[in-house]
Amino acid sequence: MLSRTGMYALQAVLLLAQRNGHGPLPAASMAEELGIPSNYLAKTLHRLRQEGLLTSSRGAGGGFRLALPATAIPVARVLAPFQELGTQGRCLLGGACDPRNPCAAHTRWTALTAARLGPLTHTTVADLLGRTPDSTTDRNPR
Repeated sequence: MLSRTGMYALQAVLLLAQRNGHGPLPAASMAEELGIPSNYLAKTLHRLRQEGLLTSSRGAGGGFRLALPATAIPVARVLAPFQELGTQGRCLLGGACDPRNPCAAHTRWTALTAARLGPLTHTTVADLLGRTPDSTTDRNPR
């Protein structure tokens, strides 16, 4: 299950991929179009920028755009800053465990987590949109 912030991040990245080549999108415009609280989305976008997925520009005509081609952005990379995707974290049974000292649930839980993570790692933003955007550069600036 995706966290709310993870879902907002994915929606924003998908919107930016769809609008690729049409200039940067202001956070407020994106929030309005996606129906996401503006302040919440702005913080999410800034985190994605810190992670190297987005670039931003200030001032009139400023906003956010993808820093990489949509074909180079795995869904897992968009979601990772906002939720635990891997097998790290607390043991399901409350103790400490790892592959060398596994708990009773460790092996099966690791397999389930890997099965869930695999599709997110191998599916790109472009795959979700069912197309391959050309590049991250603007062809038609505003």
